Amino acid sequence: MGKKNQQIICFCNNISKEIIVKAIQNGAQTLNEIYDAITAGVGPCGGSCRRKIAPLLEHFLETGKVLEEMPDPKNPLATDKK
Repeated sequence: MGKKNQQIICFCNNISKEIIVKAIQNGAQTLNEIYDAITAGVGPCGGSCRRKIAPLLEHFLETGKVLEEMPDPKNPLATDKK
């Protein structure tokens, strides 16, 4: 996985996109299953990263592919294109 996959998504628990994607690829099909598997989304902040985890999960479940560009949390339908 490339550098974009090393991006930290869950800052409370220091969990990268790569680890989240692996949990999804290994069978996590709900946000709770991701949280149980790798603790992403259940930190002291109250789960502010969930808005980034959900689109990763939804995209994979719909397409079977990893979402390459992270969505803008203010506009989940748009992706970060810089």
